[in-house]
Amino acid sequence: MTGRPERQRAGSKRDERAARNAQSKAYINLAKALAAVFSAGVYSKEDLQAAACTYVSEMKEAGETGDGVVRAAQNMVHEIGARFPSSERTQVLLADMVTWCLAEYYRESA
Repeated sequence: MTGRPERQRAGSKRDERAARNAQSKAYINLAKALAAVFSAGVYSKEDLQAAACTYVSEMKEAGETGDGVVRAAQNMVHEIGARFPSSERTQVLLADMVTWCLAEYYRESA
């Protein structure tokens, strides 16, 4: 024993990098889905919900809290929505996103 903290194994850094990449991909996919919602008159709610759930799952696996996940999703809706003309759609999406995020975050794994 040297009194020094143990070094991380190289594999754990690789795992962290893979988790960040997956989270980044989920973020990008959700951002694209939100942009499509704001730019298109018609969109698939199921596709948007699936993208949101994937994003939440990745964040949860990375150790984010339920509150952190909801705040991140709300911030994303505001950020993407700010690029488009103001509409009621933002408030509807915020409500839907919060519901989906919480449901996915606290969903029991089978």
